[in-house]
Amino acid sequence: MSVKHPAIIQIRGNYLRYIDEILKAVERNCGDFWVEKQRSGIDIYFSDVNDARKIISKIQRVKKAEIKMSTKYAGLRKGRVRVLFVFSLRF
Repeated sequence: MSVKHPAIIQIRGNYLRYIDEILKAVERNCGDFWVEKQRSGIDIYFSDVNDARKIISKIQRVKKAEIKMSTKYAGLRKGRVRVLFVFSLRF
């Protein structure tokens, strides 16, 4: 049994012309996600990091972006450590 790790994709920079394609790809390929508008861009939250990785590869096909990845401690679930993966994409 594996623990699902949550993830966030932070989209920053000059992203406005690509946002429609990005959101369509997210809706087609992911079941559990939500989008929040931030002051500096958009954050897309996923319940599973594998969904986020799939979307990042699809975004890279449309437009190359600079990607940075970090992790944060998200607590324990069923005795196992949960990690929040944060992917920052800058166009």
